[in-house]
Amino acid sequence: MPQARREKKDHLIYADVVDSKSKAGVWMGERASFQEKQGRIVEALKERADWVELKDAIMVISADPAGITVIAPNPTLPGVIVLADGGSPATSAKLQAAAEDTVRAVMGELGIAEEEAAA
Repeated sequence: MPQARREKKDHLIYADVVDSKSKAGVWMGERASFQEKQGRIVEALKERADWVELKDAIMVISADPAGITVIAPNPTLPGVIVLADGGSPATSAKLQAAAEDTVRAVMGELGIAEEEAAA
């Protein structure tokens, strides 16, 4: 029999339990206004990269190293998801790290604190 989805008021605790926090990129502290902060981060990122518009996200196009990176607000948790794909695992890792560093820099400039992600 189907069951109703539980109401979550402990998003970050739940993310630790299911290990989704470590997969989600850059995290900010959980606050009532986290979605507004996510929007500010994404808007500021658009000025730093060549990008393609996606609904509520951006796709960064890179020639050096070659690949794409999608940066999007996590819809249910207070974080910004960074997904990168290059021509090799090493290139993907470089793109991922560069995008996460850029997100962190933007957050710092916007005065939005990062919270440590689960290991």
